[in-house]
Amino acid sequence: MIVLIMGYNAAGKTTLVENYTKDGFHRVNRDELGGKLDNLPLIVTDLHKKGTNKFVLDNTYADIESRKSIVECAKKLKLPIKCVWLDTSFEDAQFNACTRMVRKVGRLMDPEDFKTCKDPNLFPPVALFSYKKRFQKPTTAEGFESVEKVPFVRKKDPKYCNKALILDYDDCLRVSETEQGYPIKPSDLKILPGRKEKLAEYVKNGYRLLGASNQSGIAKGILTVQQAVDCFEETNRLLGHNIDYFFCRHSIPPVVCYCRKPQVGIFVHFREKYFLDPAQCIFVGDQKTDETFAGRCGMKFYYANEFFQ
Repeated sequence: MIVLIMGYNAAGKTTLVENYTKDGFHRVNRDELGGKLDNLPLIVTDLHKKGTNKFVLDNTYADIESRKSIVECAKKLKLPIKCVWLDTSFEDAQFNACTRMVRKVGRLMDPEDFKTCKDPNLFPPVALFSYKKRFQKPTTAEGFESVEKVPFVRKKDPKYCNKALILDYDDCLRVSETEQGYPIKPSDLKILPGRKEKLAEYVKNGYRLLGASNQSGIAKGILTVQQAVDCFEETNRLLGHNIDYFFCRHSIPPVVCYCRKPQVGIFVHFREKYFLDPAQCIFVGDQKTDETFAGRCGMKFYYANEFFQ
């Protein structure tokens, strides 16, 4: 018997594999063995000659071509082959990837980090976009005896129980009359009315205040990281609240990082730092990307003009 487990990177395949290995299946995995996918049938064939009859293989296996060689191998060995398709969404896979990254490395990795990273479990966003583009639904017509579709269910961890009010900064907490529409230096910014008082209400009700911002002007050379920090610190000073913030300094296209909204990295960073429960968190922004970001993370969302009216 051969079981082929497929799905997005960080879809949860390794966890599922453990159930099969406990049942006596021999895992054949490219990340562990090295080489190409097409080499794995040779390994299966060799092990089969030595008496192994139960195999589990896990990889993205996004398209028919990538699955073809192991299906042909099963046919030659006269072993039944089953496809287990982890139907994890793009958004959940990205959330899993960022969570794994923060827990292993202690932070979200930068685009430059991925160029030298040798860990196959730490990968850039392009890996997920590539799977999404290449994906072909598995069917028995390929040669599988059966195709089992497994939905992704995120396990609830009781230690993630805290709540937060997470805010975009520009045109949400502050405005600027600069040509770019965001402050370059502290004197450029002005706090919008009613912000300080509204934030105080949430602090009183036990919410932690956090900030999430895209600052692509850094990548474009319009301002420096230090200038961005100075503007965030001045915003906090004028608001009278010590908001812990995280900002993305990268630009698009293409998407090269997990920290640019609507990618979920900033929330995962805060979730791991403060043990946040997404269902108890609120995100306030002013862009459609902010709404998408909140939805991917499982937070409630309000547009700033509605929240602060």
